Amino acid sequence: MNPSAVQVSAVAGALAALVALVAYPRVASGPSGAGCAPGAPLVVVGGKDPIGVRQALVGEWAGRRGLRARFRHLPLNSDMEHSELVSTARSGGCDGDVYILDTPWTPEFARAGYIRPLDDLPQAGLRPIIPDLLRTGRYRGRLWTVPLNTDAPLLIYRTDLVRRVPTTQAELREQARAVMGPGTRLKAGLMLQLDRYEGFTVDMLELVRDQGGDITVGEDGKVAMDRAAVRAALRDLANAMRGERPVISPASLEADETAGVTAFKNGEVAFLRDWPAFYTLLLNSGSEAAKHLDAVPYPGERVLGGQSLALAASLTGERARAARELVEYLTDRERQRRLFACGGWAPVREDAYQGPRACGSQGAPNEEVVLHAEAPVIRRAVASARPRPSSVYYPEVSRVLRDRLRDRLRCMTGTADCSAQGGDGQFLDDLEEALGRAARGRVR
Repeated sequence: MNPSAVQVSAVAGALAALVALVAYPRVASGPSGAGCAPGAPLVVVGGKDPIGVRQALVGEWAGRRGLRARFRHLPLNSDMEHSELVSTARSGGCDGDVYILDTPWTPEFARAGYIRPLDDLPQAGLRPIIPDLLRTGRYRGRLWTVPLNTDAPLLIYRTDLVRRVPTTQAELREQARAVMGPGTRLKAGLMLQLDRYEGFTVDMLELVRDQGGDITVGEDGKVAMDRAAVRAALRDLANAMRGERPVISPASLEADETAGVTAFKNGEVAFLRDWPAFYTLLLNSGSEAAKHLDAVPYPGERVLGGQSLALAASLTGERARAARELVEYLTDRERQRRLFACGGWAPVREDAYQGPRACGSQGAPNEEVVLHAEAPVIRRAVASARPRPSSVYYPEVSRVLRDRLRDRLRCMTGTADCSAQGGDGQFLDDLEEALGRAARGRVR
């Protein structure tokens, strides 16, 4: 999957922008509160879209009686995105008709009455969706959301620095250590995303599962946490961040996906754990690193990511019918292929992984610019990825997990004072108790 083999060059970024802006003309995001008037466009509310393909496809859609749709952007930070979506849903106003939700939020939004069921969607449109992904949209026997894209992490690496592609976590640590030999210009071997946001939860779940454990939440709100696996994951991670030539970059503690891309692009690390859409950005960045770039499924455990489409509970009548048609449109084969080829969004339909692997355009010149990792690589990454814990209080569970584990990790790496936290046993007791409260909706 060497980019040179598909003739990706520094002009790919410009061509990608041309595809997004010319071949797929965008509709302005528009100010909030602009909906609700008779015939006003449906408002699709969603977060990060690094290349803008989602917005372009939403702008192309034409529904019943000429009804159109526009995209309302939310902040890139997943916590702020969640807060704004909840605020929009609670208001029941005109700022949102179709929500793009992080997959674990489905139980919360369904239970709170923020969204309406989608049981009446035609089965012909649902059958091609990968069954495991469609199941993530169910809550208490009903379908509440439909997957828009899935996600699984890739290991992005420098082909000019890495001698053997790792296939296990042990091999990854070994190779990350090997590239940090004397004379290296690298700052660290591997960059993770461990800032105080959802990315920390995802990365830590993978590390805990790599130790043979897990953190789960039952339907009754009971939390099961493998204490030994949590302890081992923290210990190994802290050890890997120490020293003058660290295996894992200590800067990971302040990094999100974008910061990881910047570090890789600037030649600071040889390995990066990140999502396919960000591989797309790197591939077309025009940087020196982009000339020596490849990706494989992230070794070891992978947490399943992805976003899903939901309809606002306030939708009725003709607008509700049109919104369902928009969901069908965004999940059909053609749109799924274009989301993948032009934006790196992993498809939710099996048939969208087959066929063209370039970002085609409508009436534009026939340049074929490869904008993503090869389909089989991403499909393999998705196949064995496991979801995050399912809970109607998932955001609270995630917040407790990342706040407490991140603080502990900072203590263990010497970047914060550990004196008030006590020993491992006390820390794990407190963590279990706090997670249990969060999983029952008792955040205090």
